Amino acid sequence: MSKVRLGLVGAGGMGQTAHLQNFAAIPDCEIAALAEGRARTAELVARRWGIPRVYPDHRSMLEDCALDAVVAIVDYHLHASVVPDILNAGLPLMTEKPIAVRPDTGRRLAELAENKGVPYVVGYMKRSLPAAVEAAARVKRWRESGEAGPMNYLRATMPPGDWGFGIQWGLNAGDAPPHYEGVVPETPPEWMDSSLAARYDAFVNYYIHQVNLIRYLAGEDYRVTYADRNGALMVGETESGITLTLEMKGRGLRSSWEEFYLISFENGRVDLSVPAPMAQQNGGDVRIYFGGSADEPPRWERPVMPPVWSMRAQASHFIECVRNGRPVRSPASEAVKDLEVAEQYVRALQQSLQG
Repeated sequence: MSKVRLGLVGAGGMGQTAHLQNFAAIPDCEIAALAEGRARTAELVARRWGIPRVYPDHRSMLEDCALDAVVAIVDYHLHASVVPDILNAGLPLMTEKPIAVRPDTGRRLAELAENKGVPYVVGYMKRSLPAAVEAAARVKRWRESGEAGPMNYLRATMPPGDWGFGIQWGLNAGDAPPHYEGVVPETPPEWMDSSLAARYDAFVNYYIHQVNLIRYLAGEDYRVTYADRNGALMVGETESGITLTLEMKGRGLRSSWEEFYLISFENGRVDLSVPAPMAQQNGGDVRIYFGGSADEPPRWERPVMPPVWSMRAQASHFIECVRNGRPVRSPASEAVKDLEVAEQYVRALQQSLQG
């Protein structure tokens, strides 16, 4: 394979700004086709990026164009209708997070990818952030070696902030998208009333990144044990019994972003600071403290992170997976677990509201 022939589904703000421009910058990738129902916007985007083929929907693109992989950046409520067509075509796929709305739908999509033998990457770009990769590697090393004692706590804090970080949002001709036959938005699980469904949908839209990164940093699965009624705190426990928390209340951060993780050991800690999702040229920050021993004094480390946008690193990772069969860093099977945690969170929230 000389260059990966990539088909892009969706040319909205995220499709263009977070994905198209990053894939277009990869030497081993060629944007061969665009599927976008807004004809005027599609024409502008295709002209700007030199995309030779434009289609009104993903099905016509799959039928007519020879592709090596697809990146489908559509609203996650539509994944249940769009993703099976791409996987059934036998094409490697990347979508945004979450994998679906309902856990059972996500499970079905992940199983389809596995049965078809194609990689399905879900867009948890924080797993490609250099600082997060460094932090996860140190946690893994300490847990395997025991040099910092046992891991005893994980804290994540992510109040709402300026996630867009002033980025330019691409081209838009102002035309409305048409109706797509057979593409139906997915809704939350039936057991949720309208109020719980709204809170569940908001949680999977906004906090599913943190739900996923907690597992990546801890190196093991976890379950939710408590959720406060005001939506400020989620508490969980990992498979090995480590307590974790996710703090979510806002602090009026309209022009900044504060996302932090503390992974605590009996004799050390790993601090991770994650930049705003759309902050380019920022690889994050990691600080590591070791409490010392009889043979060495306490010390702080602060590895220098490359100025790499996690979205760009994620795009490069997907192309490497397609070209070289590299293991997927954020597979669909992991994304299903995130929806399971989200459902556990809402059940715990329901219990707190009733109590």
